[in-house]
Amino acid sequence: MILEFLLKKQLQINERLSDLSQVKKETLVSSEEKKDRQLLRFIHISKKLKEEVSLSGIRLRPEEFIMIWFLLIFAPAMLLFAFAPDLIQCIGLFLIGLVVPPFFLKMAAAKQRSLFEAQLGDALMVLSNGLRAGFSFEQALENVSGDLANPIGGELNTIVRELKLGGELEQSFLIVADRMESDDLKLLTTAVVIQQRVGGNLAEILDIISQTIRDRLTIKRSIKTLTAQGRITGQVIGVLPILLLLALSFANPGYISPLFSSLPGRLLLLLGGSMEIFGFLIINKIVNIKF
Repeated sequence: MILEFLLKKQLQINERLSDLSQVKKETLVSSEEKKDRQLLRFIHISKKLKEEVSLSGIRLRPEEFIMIWFLLIFAPAMLLFAFAPDLIQCIGLFLIGLVVPPFFLKMAAAKQRSLFEAQLGDALMVLSNGLRAGFSFEQALENVSGDLANPIGGELNTIVRELKLGGELEQSFLIVADRMESDDLKLLTTAVVIQQRVGGNLAEILDIISQTIRDRLTIKRSIKTLTAQGRITGQVIGVLPILLLLALSFANPGYISPLFSSLPGRLLLLLGGSMEIFGFLIINKIVNIKF
């Protein structure tokens, strides 16, 4: 009897411990979910920054780039304020450090994306020739990824590795297409998926897509040449007033200080800045032709 009683007690204790453990586990899961939700808005930024740093070709990790960026934002302005405490000049250096590094990062990434688009037509031609030579699509893709230079060689190699690890072809292509912001690669993905489902001459389809990409690049280059003057005008309109304001603030701070210290000056700055932004946006809208 005593043994039976002790066993029942032990069973009750174990059940209670199990319940408490489950509650604690649910609480921890709930806490983790809250943390994930709080950090969710930073994940997209971190992922985007990682992609930009990877595409730009700079030999830095995203964390290292952020550290250097923060140093460029605060260090020059703080040093200037320590030796020559001029608020306007410090704000100017702060803004330069804030804007310039991500601007050059985006420019480098955009250059890589543009180069990817230019290489895609040739890659499809080589891929088509590989299919005609008797290779499977995956084998031809692997050969192309090894033969062509970066960035397209590296991106296609990423797709090949994903396929070898059991990834889906459509998903692997779309991930690269989203990272490279390539509508042409999405078109290729759609064509390959349809061909695998319903059949057809994939080599001929790739030839057609390759020719379409080449024609589009030719038109794009012609448009870029014809709109070069307008684009330069828009860039000058956007940058020149800021450079002039910074130059005057360094050369003669007393001459430019009424714009910041008086109400009419601030209103004029606001009006001038608004007009400059409006003019830059209008010119940019006119010369950026999408087709």
